[in-house]
Amino acid sequence: MNAPVNPDAFRVGTVPEPDAAPPIIRFAQVGKTYAGRGAQGSVTALSGIDLDVPKGAIVGVIGRSGAGKSTLIRLVNGLERATSGRLLIDGEDVTDLTEAGWRARRRATGMIFQHFNLLSSRTVFDNVALPLEIAGTPKSQIEERVARLLDLVGLADKRERYPAELSGGQKQRVGIARALASEPKVLLCDEATSALDPETTKSILALLKQVNRDLGITILLITHEIPVIKEICDRVAVIEDGRIVEEGDVFSVLTRPRHPTTARFVEAVTGVELPAYLAGRIHAQGQPGDDTVIRITFTGENATAPVISRLSSTIGVDVNILAGRIDAIAGRPFGSLLVSVPTREPELAAVLDALNSLELKAEVIGHVS
Repeated sequence: MNAPVNPDAFRVGTVPEPDAAPPIIRFAQVGKTYAGRGAQGSVTALSGIDLDVPKGAIVGVIGRSGAGKSTLIRLVNGLERATSGRLLIDGEDVTDLTEAGWRARRRATGMIFQHFNLLSSRTVFDNVALPLEIAGTPKSQIEERVARLLDLVGLADKRERYPAELSGGQKQRVGIARALASEPKVLLCDEATSALDPETTKSILALLKQVNRDLGITILLITHEIPVIKEICDRVAVIEDGRIVEEGDVFSVLTRPRHPTTARFVEAVTGVELPAYLAGRIHAQGQPGDDTVIRITFTGENATAPVISRLSSTIGVDVNILAGRIDAIAGRPFGSLLVSVPTREPELAAVLDALNSLELKAEVIGHVS
């Protein structure tokens, strides 16, 4: 296990405005420990978790298997109980809530699962209607609400089908409609897209974003897939060994990761790999006649600015583009570019100085002959 990390060193934009609304979910120094079996000692799943989920936001928690993210989300619906600290939901301290209290609380919290958890013997309509039937909702209200939800998730024509007749994406849409049936304030997503193909994943994420936007429902999701965070989340928390090691708004965390675990996660969606024909030729020390390979990171306005042409025209240095990508993170442009420039001085120093003056991140990868 890694040494304890001071989480405040990796928080981005977490200081609330004086008039900011209180979060709908607040973890305050929450810990969860499981008793060991036999001679084994206790196992710590979560330690000192501080995390706020703003009302109306989509917040993602990302971590590897065993990092503690599933335990964290199970605390929010009472399937697990905190060993230490306090958990507040919609202003209520639920840390020591009784099981009867949790049954009432769960009506305000919907949940969707990785493997859908639909009842095979019930139709699409009946699966969505199940929580309403359990709650004793009148049949006329059930019919109206389920029909509206099936229309929302695009399955109005599948109401009499059974789960075995549906695709994976359609099953998850049923799961989303069922989770929304009790009109919750919070929707919990437990690896909701990890069993789906990329195209279906995008459609489910778009649906979740629509639910958040149109119904104002707060979404807390856990995932091990950074593209999910990039696609729909407003904020992200990175969890490792039961601790939040970095947290903040998605754009800041993904474009300027400060913790090594975060950097490894985001490299796949923000970095540009060295082309194979160059990877084996890179060396650390530059020699006369070499080119220096630089990775340039573009954010904000500079993501679409003609930076390379400006370098060539103002400094008079030939800049060779090796690879690049421009993308959007949380709706804001972000770019990454691999270029090579002559290693000779003073041209190389002038290029690096110019990039720094434009507030662009410039990283020397190495040198090639």
